[in-house]
Amino acid sequence: MCMPLVTGEVNTQKNYCCPISIEARGVKGIQEIGFSDHDEYLEGINEESIASLRTRYTDIQIKLGLEVSYRPGREEEIKAAISRLPFDYLIGSIHDLDLWMFDHPDYRSGYSSWDMAELYRKYYSVLERLALCGLFDIVGHLDVIKVFGYRPEGDLLPFAEPALQAISSAGLVVEVNTAGLRKPCAEIYPAKELLARCFELNIPVTLGSDAHLQNDVGRDLAYARELLFQTGYRSLMTFSQRRRCSSLL
Repeated sequence: MCMPLVTGEVNTQKNYCCPISIEARGVKGIQEIGFSDHDEYLEGINEESIASLRTRYTDIQIKLGLEVSYRPGREEEIKAAISRLPFDYLIGSIHDLDLWMFDHPDYRSGYSSWDMAELYRKYYSVLERLALCGLFDIVGHLDVIKVFGYRPEGDLLPFAEPALQAISSAGLVVEVNTAGLRKPCAEIYPAKELLARCFELNIPVTLGSDAHLQNDVGRDLAYARELLFQTGYRSLMTFSQRRRCSSLL
């Protein structure tokens, strides 16, 4: 069974896309894997190493992506960065708000300064701008603002709805990212109710394990596939040279 597009981060300068990571996918039934480091490590991405792996592992589709940390005002910088290599796909994601790195354990105390409803409104307003900027193919870890388990009371969908509408109108793909299951929130990105709304809005999806470690390559993708099937999805999107293709779930 094909489990497309495992988005992960292993930088060139830290054994980027090392063969053992490719071989780790064998026990997980993965037939396509994407290496998508963060844009701050762009200088370390070695296109030749990807070409070498493609020659060595002819039974698996190996893709090169980039996960870009979006913040308003970075658009021109991002345009320059993404033009430097022939990426198969580009993931836009949010890792900070006004330079507060809300998803990093060292800055977790910053949540105490926020009203949670206001924080979620702020996060999703930036996500809406990400969706409409026209630079990306995929929205990464859509509701990562929940990473440490801080949430406003009540229904979360109203906070996310404008961003989801923007994602739909922009024709973007949402990454179903299993890394949240390994975080304090202990929940997949996006949450079930947000994923259900994505399905209602005909937003296509792809799969990602967001692996920073070898043992996390493909981790929990079987659970993610089952969740997608229960939600109503029957297909996934994969990418090649920034063109997307549908594949059976």
